[in-house]
Parts: sequence; structure tokens; C-alpha cells
Amino acid sequence: MRRIVLIGPPASGKGTQCRRIQNLLDVPTLGTGKLLRKEVESGSKLGLEVEDYLNRGAYVPDALIMELVKAWMAKRSESGWLLDGYPRTLAQAEALESDASFQAPTLAIALDVPQHELEQRIISRRECADCGATVSVSSPDELNCNDCNGELVSRSDDDLENFRRRYANYSELTQPLFDYYAAKGKLLLVNGSASPEDVFCVINNHLSE
Repeated sequence: MRRIVLIGPPASGKGTQCRRIQNLLDVPTLGTGKLLRKEVESGSKLGLEVEDYLNRGAYVPDALIMELVKAWMAKRSESGWLLDGYPRTLAQAEALESDASFQAPTLAIALDVPQHELEQRIISRRECADCGATVSVSSPDELNCNDCNGELVSRSDDDLENFRRRYANYSELTQPLFDYYAAKGKLLLVNGSASPEDVFCVINNHLSE
């Protein structure tokens, strides 16, 4: 049974690899970033609280995120799962390992990309308003998704100042998880600077062993 967490900095390609892994393994998948953005779009009281954190480039508190993930896992069978961007802190990772409300992951896939490259990705990143695909555009004239022809839009949290705050939070709170999972023998560290195809090739080869 595969229980996989996919971690890495903002714009490292987690969403792209998540879709490919999901297609390969056919397991339930949770993307906490999209889950939070949907909550914001709903206009709920929780959504307004979440929006404040996202607009400041700050991490949403552990307790809030963990309750959302618990609720999601409670509805899933024992067939395995894939978590995109969770855990984000050591407290979240430790809860996955020891809290009876969760299930311990069997593998942590970590995408490693330097900050300067991530900033270039942020400038060109767009998200399809219809199918949710994340793409990189080479020109502002690229307005439609190649997959479904939906409108490509900039994410509200995609500006350099916001990104740099998010990256600073990532460096402090999430990057230590690389060592945490390595110590448990669960880490697959992947060079996220490679092409999406080459990144997935490394992941696929590992999952096929």
C-alpha cells in the first residue's frame, strides 16, 4: 500500500508531479494548497481566516490544517493516498507518524530547487480556471489552457514579495523535513530543476522497484 507525501518549496513542481503520480498509482490525492484556496473562494468564516494567512505569505496554523487533513483521511479507504504539500512542519509530520487519527506515510518525495530558479517560475506561472492545471507561459499572450482551453489566470499569491515570504517560511519550517524523513529511511530526494519528464522518470523508477 502506497502512502506518499510530496514536499518541496513553492513553485517546485509538486502539482505537476502529483497529477502524474496519481495517474500512475490511482490513489486518492489531497492537495492542501488547493483545498485552502477553495475554502477562501467559498467566502466562509474559515475561508476569511485562511485568506489572511495566504495574503501575508504566512503558513496556516498546524491545528487548522491538521483538522482538515483528518477529515479528508476519515473518508478514505485503506487503499493508500498521496498528499501534495503536506506535511509542511515538523509538528504535522510527527502527527502523521504517531497520531491515531492519521496514517504514517511509506515514502516522502522531496523536490529540491534553488530559490533563484523558483522566482523565475513564479513570474511565468499560470493556473487554468477550469481544470486546475498549472502551466508556465513564455508570453503574456498565452491565455488558454492546452488541455481544456480554459482561461489561464495568475494565482493571487503569485507575486515576488509574497513568494519570498513564503520561501522564507518554507526554509524555516518545511525544509527540515528532508532530514526528518531521511532519518526514517523514507526520503526520495529529487532534483526538481530537471524537466518535469525527467523528474517523474526518477520518481517512477523508484516506485517501480
